[in-house]
Amino acid sequence: MEPLRLTLSEYADRVRGGWLGKNVGSTLGGPFEGRTDPIGVTFYDPVPVQPMANDDLDLELMWLHALEEHGLGLTSADLADEWLAHMRYPWDEYAYATFNLRRGLTPPISGRFNNWFRNSMGATIRAEIWAMIAPGAPDVAARLAQADAVLDHADEGVWALVFLTALESAAFFVADAGKLLDIGLARIPKSSRIALAIRTARSSHASGESALAARAAILKEVGHTNVTDTAQNLGFIALGLLYGQGDFGASVCAAVNCGCDTDTTGATVGAILGIAHGAAKLPARWLEPIGENVVVGWGVKELPAPATVTELTERTVAIGMRMVAERCPGVLIAEPAPSAPPVSSDSSDSSDLSDLSDLSASPAPLASPAPLASPPSVALFHSGAFEVTVDYGERGPVVVPGAATTIMVEILNRGEATFAGTVELRAPSGWRVAVPGAQGPSARMEPGQRVRLGYVLGAPAEGTASEATLTLALTDDDGKPTKVELPLFGAACWWVVGPLPNNYETGYDHSFPVELKPDLTETYLGRGEGLVGWQKMAFTETVMDFEKLFGGIPGIAYARTNLHVAEPTDARLVVHTNDGARVWLNGRLVHQIHAHEPFRPSLCSGPSADVHLAAGDNMLMVKLARCGEPYEFALSVLDRDGNPLRDIGNTRWQ
Repeated sequence: MEPLRLTLSEYADRVRGGWLGKNVGSTLGGPFEGRTDPIGVTFYDPVPVQPMANDDLDLELMWLHALEEHGLGLTSADLADEWLAHMRYPWDEYAYATFNLRRGLTPPISGRFNNWFRNSMGATIRAEIWAMIAPGAPDVAARLAQADAVLDHADEGVWALVFLTALESAAFFVADAGKLLDIGLARIPKSSRIALAIRTARSSHASGESALAARAAILKEVGHTNVTDTAQNLGFIALGLLYGQGDFGASVCAAVNCGCDTDTTGATVGAILGIAHGAAKLPARWLEPIGENVVVGWGVKELPAPATVTELTERTVAIGMRMVAERCPGVLIAEPAPSAPPVSSDSSDSSDLSDLSDLSASPAPLASPAPLASPPSVALFHSGAFEVTVDYGERGPVVVPGAATTIMVEILNRGEATFAGTVELRAPSGWRVAVPGAQGPSARMEPGQRVRLGYVLGAPAEGTASEATLTLALTDDDGKPTKVELPLFGAACWWVVGPLPNNYETGYDHSFPVELKPDLTETYLGRGEGLVGWQKMAFTETVMDFEKLFGGIPGIAYARTNLHVAEPTDARLVVHTNDGARVWLNGRLVHQIHAHEPFRPSLCSGPSADVHLAAGDNMLMVKLARCGEPYEFALSVLDRDGNPLRDIGNTRWQ
């Protein structure tokens, strides 16, 4: 098969076009981010004098640095190290992932566990760097993207980056919007909400419906109260590409005018068209206001960022030339030979890249375009010659008091010597560790071989510490040990009582006897005139499912827990709900909210109360008021600098 060809100058021009297009789109959409109504812009409003600082570009600068530091073989673990070293943005999925990483979790579970925003757009903003260094090799680019996305996302949040990265990689050789969408769709599940959004945009366009009608159809099919939800926003990106009909300004405006995550949708459409057409063909009226500067936001620290788009292009091309030479055998970047003219994306007979899988140089190239496998809920650890994969199961890395927890451990011997010895899982004092069936401690692994082991854990019935560590000990026959520490977390232990009546939605303002006598031995007159008493509920994530108490209808409930700290601590309680909540700490009302607004449980920001936690136990009680919609609630405890407290001690029944 004849390779796809670009000259070095064409490659650099398309990379530069992608970065400029991204700056244009994010600057256009930035002022409207979060709006849920149609917008109607036709040009910058206001007209800028430089690009808007935006995390959409900042994180790609971070990954560029990671590539320069670690080379083409960088892993999710390398990206995690880069993240912890330089990333400071505290928003949404970023905050949850950062907290997971700091607690010792590794990708991919760092993106899935306790992350309400795992289907949001924070990974899609990073598509360009992977596409640009693997031009015309969508499978190579998509695998790089997947290794990136699992750091702070899962499911649709991963598919979104895979879809866009494959599409943008192909855009170096294909300009037709329909073909590009096909290339992206071939690499994600047909059953995904993203695929449904793309199909909806295409169907509306093919039927001759207006862009406004297409927007409404996308929202009807996949709309979400979270403005950064991937499905609706990728539908808007597809809308921009289809309805813009290749015109740069019309396309970015069409995407931004849909609302929601406007800086990202605009940036992505701008980048796609910038790659497809090259910088030389981008309209001057869109480029002149933003200029050449690279403007870095406050949320990335100690990063050697490029000062200009020219420098950014040069550094990207340098990495890309190495990637193409080493891992993209179906692509050639060189001056054209007379017998093999370069393929142009503007040519009417440009190659149909709907099947580019045979260009992949990944370790296991796909035989035909197919969705990449969804990563399981596992964490990956390395120690010595061993790679250890831990599958924590559906509950994640959390132990519930008195409940059994099963984890599966797979050990790969990456060394050059055979391992013969014992493998033992050690737990904290008071825990139980059992091995199923005939599994024994002895193990033997030749180089490249794996063993798979299962363990059943039992934490003390009264509860455990907020953070616990398991130790996987591999000891060879000569007595040489290798240890891997595996993090586990205690579930939050709450006592709850309810439901109590919320007649005509007056319960929020009514003082129920629970407030006067919050004794765990008391019973109260509940909804429907029956007696209700306190019961235990354990929660494994920041978002807590209290809706099961209400049975689908309005009501009032109370929940209490003890926050235990070793020393006096100034703290901040962040409370998110789509309905009503009152919060008492040590008997004093410290926070109240009653607002029927979309639920957005950011870990480190939102409605909050500054409080002081005394050394020892601090009783926290919350009144939960459910009116018309299913009740949603989240609570996080931070220090005064906005960082989640790692040990607040409410993991024991007290």
